[in-house]
Amino acid sequence: MTLLSLRSLAVSVSIQDVADRANVSISTVSRVLNRRNIVNEETRKRVESAISDLGYSPNVFARGLMLRKSHILGLVLPDLHGEFYSEVIRGANLRARELGYNLMISSVVAKDDGSELMAAVGDHGLVDGLAVMISEVNARTRATLEKIKIPLVVLDGDVEGVKHDSVVIDQRTGVVALLRHLIEDCQARRIVFVGGLETNIDTIERLEAYREVTAEAGLEVAAGDVYHLDYEYDTAFELGVKKVREWARRRAFVFAANDEMAAGIIDAALAAGLSTPDDLPVVGFDDTRVATMTRPRLTTVRVPMSSMGAAAIDLLCQRVENPKRPAVKLSLETELVVRESCGAAAVVTKN
Repeated sequence: MTLLSLRSLAVSVSIQDVADRANVSISTVSRVLNRRNIVNEETRKRVESAISDLGYSPNVFARGLMLRKSHILGLVLPDLHGEFYSEVIRGANLRARELGYNLMISSVVAKDDGSELMAAVGDHGLVDGLAVMISEVNARTRATLEKIKIPLVVLDGDVEGVKHDSVVIDQRTGVVALLRHLIEDCQARRIVFVGGLETNIDTIERLEAYREVTAEAGLEVAAGDVYHLDYEYDTAFELGVKKVREWARRRAFVFAANDEMAAGIIDAALAAGLSTPDDLPVVGFDDTRVATMTRPRLTTVRVPMSSMGAAAIDLLCQRVENPKRPAVKLSLETELVVRESCGAAAVVTKN
């Protein structure tokens, strides 16, 4: 612990102390803290120097009482496990700090009946706005979101009948680019789909695009070519142990709807004495770090996870400042990233 930290613990530094040190009024200190642009640069630097010297940490609750804003935003995710969610959090947290907000993070289980989401959201009297990533849209989710009366941004989905801004990923374009690459460049004639739960928003969109592209190319999709798991490595590995030999015998390509499941299938093939891509080509989705840790490296679709979090905070702050503006739906692009797991040379193609 530094000397400054010890002094901060021993002495409660007030906004008046900062004002005295910088030789300005309390209102000027408040303007600097709230990122107001009406303070000239020399004064701003003097106030920031006083804040640093004194180790002053503003009390967000006291500020909230004065400003009727807490400068806290809420972020609710289906899970906090895995790189996908950690990247969303990272992007959201960085942007929130840049804009002068703190971030409160909660999670709910994927198969929530609405009560857990409501518990995570709470009354949210402490937050100025809320960003919620939903994994499925149902009547209970919709009813829960309808109860939220503060600015709301929905990530990775759109809830009809609920007033909100949204940030979505262009899933279809990413899947189309990936599968056309397999069909046109890798001569795939059978593609197996391994997705998440049937009710999962991402799974629904990726499966629809899969069916569209395979039908367009005249590829048969048998009843046993579509599997629904839980986006986890372990369950994909278990499925792979049972199926990789059959898939290899049928000369199938495997499209796993995220990189973790793709890695599980590659490892199951290796355990069965099969080679990727020679015996069983495998591709994924998201382009998490897992994609560069598999051997061979994974062909996948890059999803701007961090940008999704940052964009949600941008929309939320805009809504806090202007509650009456029209709703905004922001769609983020994906990139096809070709590596060795499908048997093609590495390239990155922006969709």
